[in-house]
Amino acid sequence: MDEKPNKEELKAEMDRGHYARAALLATSFGLPEEEIQDLRFKALWQMSAIYRNTPGTKTLAQQYGFSKEELSKILKQLAEEKRNDGDDKPLEPCYDHATGKYLTFEEWIDQFIKSWDKPSAN
Repeated sequence: MDEKPNKEELKAEMDRGHYARAALLATSFGLPEEEIQDLRFKALWQMSAIYRNTPGTKTLAQQYGFSKEELSKILKQLAEEKRNDGDDKPLEPCYDHATGKYLTFEEWIDQFIKSWDKPSAN
């Protein structure tokens, strides 16, 4: 009886592009691990490639139980998939406040992984 509102709430979050929230809801609803993992990857992609949000990406990765090596592999794989799909926009250079430079997404990933263990300046 309660399942329908749950599915509607999950769909609403996905429609809004709130993938981190959708992944959290999917976990709480006990959805299959494959669906949860797909939402987690979308959330990580959004936080890293779209928003270039270093602290947010690290927080999500830690919440999802990914090491920095696993995260690097996941993000590079997602970048390659986007490139193959012709969706190059998120991969283009974007200004990075921490370095003061314009970085491609791959450069951003490398910089992010190098700084993983450094204390956050936020």
